[in-house]
Amino acid sequence: MRRLVVFAALSVLGTCASAALAAGDCPDGDWFCEPGPEGAPPPAEPESTPGAGPERRERRRELPPAFEPPPPPSGPYEEERQVRIDVERVRPARPRHRRGFREWGVNLHANIGLMGNDEYMSPDADMNGFGGALRFRPIPHIAIEGAVELLWGTDYNGFQRFEQGLMVSGLFYANPRSAVQLYGIVGFGVGKAFLDSGVAADGSPVLRDESYSYAGGQLGFGVEGRVTRHFALGADLVGFLRSRRDRGAEDNPEFIDPVTHQTSNTSAGGLLRLGATFYW
Repeated sequence: MRRLVVFAALSVLGTCASAALAAGDCPDGDWFCEPGPEGAPPPAEPESTPGAGPERRERRRELPPAFEPPPPPSGPYEEERQVRIDVERVRPARPRHRRGFREWGVNLHANIGLMGNDEYMSPDADMNGFGGALRFRPIPHIAIEGAVELLWGTDYNGFQRFEQGLMVSGLFYANPRSAVQLYGIVGFGVGKAFLDSGVAADGSPVLRDESYSYAGGQLGFGVEGRVTRHFALGADLVGFLRSRRDRGAEDNPEFIDPVTHQTSNTSAGGLLRLGATFYW
């Protein structure tokens, strides 16, 4: 009987200890709470959520590494394959802007007057002088020139005369790219003449103190040779036709035919001009 009571008590104690271990209540110092042997199994995985399966586990796997090309094979020609050519960087050439042709020039020249030769002209008739011009050449084939001409001497009627003129002309070059250039001259001009004492065509002395005004046009040609880019020598021949425009032209005509006594205020002549031009 005593053995049955002891066995029952031990059974009750064993059952209580097992229940305490299952519930996780393990007081410190009890023999049944000692740590288990090493190599205990890892904790159980958490329960998967509904719908999770092998497909989702496959997605959680790590992605493969990025593709890298294999290194070039080594061999006797490895140096040749790895030769590096350095090309010097050259700045692109700027587009070339062609400068427009534009040229200015100053011309200085000597004048030789040409008055013709007939029986009514004074044997002493001779007029010479000098002049200057400003020349603008916007394009190779054309130039515009303004010239001032000064002449003095004995005129057609034998009177002492000083004359000044202003001529505006267009110069048209036939071969502007050549060293020696030919050009034509077309223009108009105005002038003023001052007369002194002289001798009439019949030999009688005449005393005058008059001034004449003229307007007319000119036509001619010339040649110019470039010594350097900025210096040229040239010569031209200009013929003019003009008429008097002052108040005394009707009452006191300039020319009177001694035989027919016809009068005229129209005159013609020419200028031979020799000079040099400085360009910039």
